[in-house]
Amino acid sequence: MRYDAAQMHLDRYEREGEAFLHRIITLDETWATSYEPKLKCQSNEWYCYGSPRKSKVHQSPTGVKVMVIFVYNCDGVILTHYVPPRQTVNAQYYCSILEHHLRPALRKKWQHFLCNPPIIKHDNARAHTAQAVAALFSRWDWEVQYHPPYSPDLSPCDFNLIPKMKEPLRGIRFRTVPEILTGSRPLHSHHQQNRLC
Repeated sequence: MRYDAAQMHLDRYEREGEAFLHRIITLDETWATSYEPKLKCQSNEWYCYGSPRKSKVHQSPTGVKVMVIFVYNCDGVILTHYVPPRQTVNAQYYCSILEHHLRPALRKKWQHFLCNPPIIKHDNARAHTAQAVAALFSRWDWEVQYHPPYSPDLSPCDFNLIPKMKEPLRGIRFRTVPEILTGSRPLHSHHQQNRLC
């Protein structure tokens, strides 16, 4: 299934060229937490006192975190949205982000999408595939790029954007959600200036 999807996208790129890539807008969510270790292995290793050997540990869940929704295309970050605490990203909230944040951002700064409607790339989370979201895309004439279920390896966010966005935060410990927001806000303007493909 993943091979078929990749081949389908490649065939379309060969037909439409760069115009196809420039229409793709990717949306994904990630948690910004109180501490991002500098190295991935540091999140699950520690040294016992007096012992040179590493031990495996499990981090305790922390309430000091905020969900961040990234929207970007091959020219850079289009939108960074911070989800309020205790807010569930359900279909209704996702529609609100699309209508009141993403669409105005495109109209203001990315006007070429007015002539060439975007191709939305997101995963198969329940909020993304809800009928209300599909109806919104249909009304706006926005296309949804096919994404096979359980295929994180076809999502560029996990391997490209999100690790780059979190890099300046690694090794810094935040005590509160406002500190996380203050520490992560400069990332939006920094990465908007860099092409991501």
